[in-house]
Amino acid sequence: MFNTKHFFYLTFLLFFAFSLSQIASAQDSDSTSIEIQDPTSISPRDYQIRNITLTGLITARESYLLNSSGLEIGETIQIPGEEISSAIRQIYRTGIFSDVQISYERVGTDEVIINIRVEEEPRLERYEITGVKRSQRRDLREQLNLLRGFAVTNSIREQALITIRRFFREKGYWDTDIEIREELSDDGRNRLRLVFEIDAGERTKVREINFEGNEQFDDKKLRKEFDTIKQDRWWRIFKRHVYTEEEFEEGKSNILQFYRDNGYRDVRIVEDSVYVDDWRRKEGVYFDIELHEGPQYRIRNLEWDGNTVYTDEQLTNFFQFQKGDVFNETRFYENLEFSQDETDITSLYNNIGYLFFQVNPDIQIVEGDSLDVTFEIIEDEIATIRRVSFSGNTKTHDDVVRRTLRTVPGNTYSRSAIIRSVRELSTLGYFTQEGITPDINPNREEGTVDISYQLDESQGTDNFEFSGGFGGRQIGVILSARVNFNNFSVGRMFEPGGWSPIPSGDGQKLSLGVQVTGRGYQSYSFSFTEPWLRGRPTSLGVSASYNFLNYNTRRFTSLDQPDRRNELFTASVSLGKQLDWPDDYFSRRLILTYNRFNVLGFSGIFEDGQADILTLRSVLSRNSLNNPISPSAGSEFSVSGEVALPVPGFAQFYKLRTGYQHHYNIVEKLVLSGTVDYGYMGYFSENNRSNFQRFFLGGTQIQQRQNFLNDNIDMRGYPGGFDGVISPLDENQNQIGGRVFSKYTMELRYPAVSSDQIQLIPYVFMDAGNAFNNLSEFDPFEVKRAAGFGARIYLPILGLVDLSYGYRLDGTPASTEGPGLNPGEWEFLFNIGAPF
Repeated sequence: MFNTKHFFYLTFLLFFAFSLSQIASAQDSDSTSIEIQDPTSISPRDYQIRNITLTGLITARESYLLNSSGLEIGETIQIPGEEISSAIRQIYRTGIFSDVQISYERVGTDEVIINIRVEEEPRLERYEITGVKRSQRRDLREQLNLLRGFAVTNSIREQALITIRRFFREKGYWDTDIEIREELSDDGRNRLRLVFEIDAGERTKVREINFEGNEQFDDKKLRKEFDTIKQDRWWRIFKRHVYTEEEFEEGKSNILQFYRDNGYRDVRIVEDSVYVDDWRRKEGVYFDIELHEGPQYRIRNLEWDGNTVYTDEQLTNFFQFQKGDVFNETRFYENLEFSQDETDITSLYNNIGYLFFQVNPDIQIVEGDSLDVTFEIIEDEIATIRRVSFSGNTKTHDDVVRRTLRTVPGNTYSRSAIIRSVRELSTLGYFTQEGITPDINPNREEGTVDISYQLDESQGTDNFEFSGGFGGRQIGVILSARVNFNNFSVGRMFEPGGWSPIPSGDGQKLSLGVQVTGRGYQSYSFSFTEPWLRGRPTSLGVSASYNFLNYNTRRFTSLDQPDRRNELFTASVSLGKQLDWPDDYFSRRLILTYNRFNVLGFSGIFEDGQADILTLRSVLSRNSLNNPISPSAGSEFSVSGEVALPVPGFAQFYKLRTGYQHHYNIVEKLVLSGTVDYGYMGYFSENNRSNFQRFFLGGTQIQQRQNFLNDNIDMRGYPGGFDGVISPLDENQNQIGGRVFSKYTMELRYPAVSSDQIQLIPYVFMDAGNAFNNLSEFDPFEVKRAAGFGARIYLPILGLVDLSYGYRLDGTPASTEGPGLNPGEWEFLFNIGAPF
C-alpha cells in the first residue's frame, strides 16, 4: 500500500540533495561572485585588484579620486587589512568629500573588484557679507580664507566663524551674532553660495582697569604704565579702548617691568581676570589685576672680578650705578650689555678689540632689601678682523661700498666701527636702512673674526621731481622740474651696455633742473659731485646755473613803468674732505664761486648794469645724524666764512655763518628737533659796498629762486617772494635785506610710515627769525614768529616733498614791493628738497 508520509520524506531528501549539488557547482564557477559583507569574520588573504569602480562623483575627476585612494588595478592587497582603511583616510584627507565607503567583491579565488562610493562636499561659488560697513566687509575678506571652487566643509565654516568673531572682538564687539545662510545651486554642479549675516552688536569698551595689592604706586600711575589699552574716557579720542589678549598680556608685562625698573625685583601678578559687566547702563570690559610688590631693592656693593684692562673704579664710573641707587633692571642690563649710545661695559671692551669678552653678574640679596653685585669678567684675547665681505649690491659698485666701511681687514675688532659702517651705508641713500645686516663670525681659537654685510639695494636711488608753487602775487604760479641721478657713473658712460638705462653705480651725483613762470621767470641748473676723487675721501663738485627774471610782463608791471629785469649766471667748484680730528664726523669744504649779475631798473637798491663777484667760502661741519630724511638722533654743526675776493672791479664783502641742529628721541618714534642759525655780512670798505647777497627770510626754495640777487633763508609761515619776505627797509621803504639774521626752529615729528615705497612724517613746528640792517640793531629776541603743522613725504620717484601750514604770529611792514603781511593768518607752503 502506498505510504503518503514516506513519499513526502523521499521527495524532501531528493530536493535537498539537488540543492547541495547546485551550491557546490556555483562555488567552483569563475563567472559568479559573492560580496563579502563581513571581512573581519574571515582570515586575512592576499587578493589582486581586478578593477576599481567609482560612484558619486559630480565635479571631482576620477583620476584625482583614484590617486587620492592609493589603490591601483593589478595591485595585491590583503583583505581584511590596512590598505582599505588607509584608502578611506586618504580620501577623507582631501577635504572635498563628506562621506566615503569602500566595498569589494571576490572574483574567483584570489581577485577582487573594489567599489568606492563618495559623497562630495559642495564647492564654493561665492560668498557675501551683510549687516556691517563696507570697510569692515573689505577687511574681513582679507582675513577669511574662502576661495572660489574650494570645498565647503564643516571645518571651513567653523574657521570662518572664528575669524569673524575674532575680527569684531578686537574692535570691541563682544556680542557679535553671525548666521550663515547657504544656497545650493540647482544646476546639478554642486555649487554653494554662502551668506554671512552679521550683527556686530554694541561696542564693548574697556571701562575700568583695577589693581589690588599696589601700595607703592596708585592705580592712576599703573594705568599709565599699562599703556597698551586705556580706560574709555571722553577726552581720550585717539587712544585704544578695546580688549585684545595680546595687548592685555603686553600691558601686564609693562606693569611688571615698571616695578622692576623701580627696584621691585620680586613683583608678580597673583591673579588677573577679564570680564564684561554693566557700566552706566552699558556693557563694559573690566580688568582686575592683583599684585604682590615685594621689597624695593637698592645696591649695597659693586665688585669686579677678573678685570685687568680697566680698574674697578673706572668700570664702576662707566657703569653709572653707585652704592645706594635703586636697582633699575632695564638700565642695569643696558649699561652692562648694550646701549644705543655705546655707554655700556660690553661696548667699552668690544670697541678696543675684546670681541670674546664676557661679563656675568652675580646678584645676592642681603639684609632683606639690599643687593651685592659681583661681576665676573672674562676678558680673553683681542680679536683681529680677518675678512670683510658684503653682498646684495646689485647696482652699486663694490668700490663704493668698500670705501664706506669702517671695518678693515687687519684692524682690531670694534663694535663701534660696525655700527658706524651701517650708519654710513644707510646715509648713502642706495640701500634700505632695515636691509643692512652685519653678520659676525668669530673664531676664538685663532683670535679672528669675519664680518659680512648683507645689503638690500634701494630701488629709489634716482628720482624725478615735478612740482608747482606760488611765488606771491607778482610771481604767480611756479613750475619746477628736476632729475637727480644720485648713484651716477661717468666711467660707465663710455662702456658697452653702460646706458641701461642710466650709467650708475659709482656713487656720483648728477642733477639737472629747470624752473619757469611763463616768460617772467626762468631758471636752469646743473650740478655734478664726485664724492671720492682719485680713490681718496675728497669730494669734487662743479655746478652752473642761469636765472632770468623779466618784470616787463603784465604780471609784474604796468605800462607806464620802466623796464626791469635781472639776470644771474653762476658757476662754482668745490673740494671737500673728511677729517679724522677732532673725530671722524668732521669735514671741511672749500667753494669757489663766480657770479655775474645783470640788473636793470632797480635804482636805489642795485645799480643798473653788470656786477661780478668772486667768492671763496670755507665750511667746517660735523654731522652725526642717523638718517638724512628723518633723523631721530645725532646733531649737525657748521661754521663758515665767505670772502668776496678783492679782484679789481668786483664787489667785495665777507660773511660769517653758523648753525646747529640737534635731534632727540623722546619716546618710541617721537622726535624733538631744535635748530639755531646766525649770519653776519660785513664790508672791507664803505666805498665798496653792495646790496647783493644780503639776508632775506621767508618762504621755500621754490619761491626764493626768483630772488637770486639775495641770500635767502627758508622760514615757514611766511611766503617769501616780494610781498612776504622778512627784510629791513631803507628810508625809501625798499626791502634791502639784512646784514645780520637769526633763525630758530623747534619741531616735533613722528614718522608714521617708513617703507621703501613711501615715507610719511607728520610734524608740528615753531619757527622764529628776523633780519637786521646792521649789527647795532641786532636783537636775538626780536623775531617774527609762526607756528603750525605739516608733513614730509618721501617718494623714490619724486624725492622729498614738504607741505606746511603755518600761522603767523607777527606781520611784516608794507614796502614799495608789496603791502606786507598781517599777523593772525595761515600760510600754506610747498617745497621739494632737504628739510634742514
